[in-house]
Amino acid sequence: MTELNRRRFLSTGIATAGGGVLGTLGLSGVAGAAPAGTAGTRLLHRDGHEITSGWTFGAADGRTPPGSQMAGPQHMSGLKPAVVPGTPLTSMIAGGEYPDPLYGHIVTDTVPDTLKDSDYWYRVSFPVPRLIPGQRFWLHFAGINYLGTIWLNGTKVGTVEGAFKRGDFDVTDIVAKADGTAHLAVLVGRLPDVDPPSLPSYASGVTRGGRNGGKTGITLKNGPTFFCTAGWDWLPTIPDRDLGIWQPVTWSTTGQVRLSDVHVDPTLSADLSTADVRVTLSLDSAFSSSRSVVVRGTLDGREFARSVTVPAGASTVTVTPQDIACLRLDRPKLWWPNGYGDPHRYRLSIGVESGGQVHDERTVDFGVRRIEYTKPIQSQAGTPVDCLAITVNNQPILVMGGNWGLDEALKRIPRERLREQVRLHKEANLNLIRNWNGQSSTEDFYEACDEFGILVWQDFFCSTEGPPPANVTRDLDNIRDCIVRFRNHPSILLWCGGNEGPPPQPLIDGLDALVAELDPKRAALTSSAGDTGKNPIGGYSSGGPYHWVTPSTHFELNDGTHWPPFHNEVGSYSIPTLEFIRKMLPEASWEHPDDFWADRDVNGNGGNGGGAGYLDLTAKRYGEVQNLPDFARKSQLMNYECIKAIYEAHAANMQSAAPGKPYPRTGVIMWMTNPAQPSFVWQMYTHDLEAHSAFYAVRHACRRVNVILDSRTYDVVVANHTRAAVRGTVSVTLHDLDGKAFARTSWRVAGAAPCDHTVVGNIAEQLNAAPSDVAFVRLAFEEAHGAEPVRNFYWIENPARAAGFLSLDDVSPAALSVVADAKHGRDGLELSVEVENTGRSVALMVHLQVYDTRTGERILPATFDDNYLNLVSGESSTVRVRLDTDQVRGHKGIGVRIDGWRIDRRASRLRGHGVAVTFNQAALSTHPSTKTFGG
Repeated sequence: MTELNRRRFLSTGIATAGGGVLGTLGLSGVAGAAPAGTAGTRLLHRDGHEITSGWTFGAADGRTPPGSQMAGPQHMSGLKPAVVPGTPLTSMIAGGEYPDPLYGHIVTDTVPDTLKDSDYWYRVSFPVPRLIPGQRFWLHFAGINYLGTIWLNGTKVGTVEGAFKRGDFDVTDIVAKADGTAHLAVLVGRLPDVDPPSLPSYASGVTRGGRNGGKTGITLKNGPTFFCTAGWDWLPTIPDRDLGIWQPVTWSTTGQVRLSDVHVDPTLSADLSTADVRVTLSLDSAFSSSRSVVVRGTLDGREFARSVTVPAGASTVTVTPQDIACLRLDRPKLWWPNGYGDPHRYRLSIGVESGGQVHDERTVDFGVRRIEYTKPIQSQAGTPVDCLAITVNNQPILVMGGNWGLDEALKRIPRERLREQVRLHKEANLNLIRNWNGQSSTEDFYEACDEFGILVWQDFFCSTEGPPPANVTRDLDNIRDCIVRFRNHPSILLWCGGNEGPPPQPLIDGLDALVAELDPKRAALTSSAGDTGKNPIGGYSSGGPYHWVTPSTHFELNDGTHWPPFHNEVGSYSIPTLEFIRKMLPEASWEHPDDFWADRDVNGNGGNGGGAGYLDLTAKRYGEVQNLPDFARKSQLMNYECIKAIYEAHAANMQSAAPGKPYPRTGVIMWMTNPAQPSFVWQMYTHDLEAHSAFYAVRHACRRVNVILDSRTYDVVVANHTRAAVRGTVSVTLHDLDGKAFARTSWRVAGAAPCDHTVVGNIAEQLNAAPSDVAFVRLAFEEAHGAEPVRNFYWIENPARAAGFLSLDDVSPAALSVVADAKHGRDGLELSVEVENTGRSVALMVHLQVYDTRTGERILPATFDDNYLNLVSGESSTVRVRLDTDQVRGHKGIGVRIDGWRIDRRASRLRGHGVAVTFNQAALSTHPSTKTFGG
């Protein structure tokens, strides 16, 4: 393997390790730099010059030549092919030096932790054009962790300090003498402050010693880096600490006047009827004196031009609707969060030219929206507090979001994979991602959030698990660059100093000053735990619970009697499917929880007594675990009921205060939704992008109109997130364990208020009269105009004799009719699967998977529009999933397989038209003759 394509490797490498097939998450190839002589007479060359091919790397030691020689044509022995963008470890995995440590391994046993102790040289040679008079040549580094020193053709050109700082270097004089080839060398400096690795121990009941950030947390002292790689309760210690050139390296050319930044700042009127767009250009002129140039561009199909005078050196030019009429938008199309409208984006193309030559140009996609951050809520002290409560475009928004700790443990994150991860948040009906400590800050991330209408709570680089950063100036320099770099994205909701506690006061003051200078319309919070700024925003906190609790606990904690109204960290165990558990663990550990389970986070934060405590809790609630398939199926019920309650409890108590309930909910952000590695906890899909029951729990709970059962009070609540009141009928049917309906009731809803919750009735009396230990509750809300009813489903303990759900394993199996159809189109294949309960028993948690009929492997990503179906007798549901063209081409045999809680396979009927339909025999094999699990 002499040449590696980073984007192809990073997607297919994960697919191989995870056992699923990720479809088209990788690019088929990215060209290297353009060949010499292609510049022609055009000064400007901005697009398509990412340097991806031909990189080599090696650890720097006393025998390594200096940068002046490394950045030269001579051969250097001892260097290996490198993946760029990437880390030393991803390059080593690509070269076969180590297996993927996240699958079937314990990371710290597989890869030596000494990788973190080296500096690393990266080298590449690439063709460059012959420059013409007035042309400038630039090298761009989008991200180097941790310190980068750059050499080109034997000359040191500069440094980049901190993982989240860009480096832009004018190397015109060097390239002019390059004779068609440039030799680039980058010395990546290691972290000066590191802890030894944190090791997993299942028996301990805690994750990696019970302390996040390593034994002392000293990694935090480095400031802007991926400090979570020291080891966290959701991430093993990463041996190279994700050092490396982790974002793209590109080159471009400009004329004498360069656009170093374009800030597009729209102001939407209070009545939403007009928007004034202010554009500020930061310029860098190499002319020796002032020059007249033309600023020319287009906005929304309308062209504009304006002459301005630019001085030598750095300057700024601002244009407004007073200068350029088309910068005023009448009846603008708005950018809306997911579920509230279209996240429309405008495109501004703008350039600077003179003498008939374009010196530089940029294209910026931006959104028009108006955000208000607070509303007054009476505090515990009896005084009104400006509490965090988001309104977008005059629409109150109940924030329903997810925390991201890191986009991917080893930073293997091509654009297609990252976009899929954000898309899954859209499909789950979420409207926000908290970018925890800024660990996932890339252009690709914000572009995906813009596209899918996902707001971003953007943290920066401080946390409470270690000492403050040693170099505040470096932190603020990285923060400044992040704000300038990403502020045009409409998805960014607010800036936040750090995690769970205030950074040092100089950082607090510095962040507030930077936001006031660079982006004053957005809020700046001190930390995720509280705000100490000039005009502080209150009413929010972190704090969990981070472990499994009963649904009624979440409803009690969020019933409007507990402060604060906004909760930005709360989560639970989230166990994957059987197929994924088997892929992430070695076979010897499948039936015997051990340190391999611990490295996949099964101890969580110890809140349930670690993995052993969670297993014991599962057994007490659903029955003793017999084997791994039994553990997987019982855990899907555990996932579903707890995680669904996290969001439903907030929706059922949102916005309006009630007598005795002065603290209505304004937002919740689950800890976590995106897994950085294969895991047993804190996720709504798996590392290979399979949506398990937690995903559908979130999707069902976060519907914009929903009917919810409060599992503590047994109130039935209509949650209406929309801008209009809804009218219709709520119907409730209660079934016993045999599936027989024993109670029915309904209520007319004259008008459930917009952006609010409405209690329509209570079924405590009916539940107390249930003839069995467990009752099934089916809710439906049918709007007056006859739209498809909203359905919701619960299994509830009889309040009169609560005894868990042990009796569920004794219910009669359900009989199903499953009919699948495949419809081919130009953009892929749509599978339509009709599932009907043809028996008397309730069909509980019926689960569908798409798989390759030849290999048995799951085809991923493949997200059904519904899954984990709960159907009473005679009820049916049709679900759909689309596979793209590449997925269809890569899998000649495509099938759908079925599993669920208890299914009568003999009495069921499975049929497929153009697609195979079968039972998932492995997942249904939950009752071995002898218990095999545990011990």
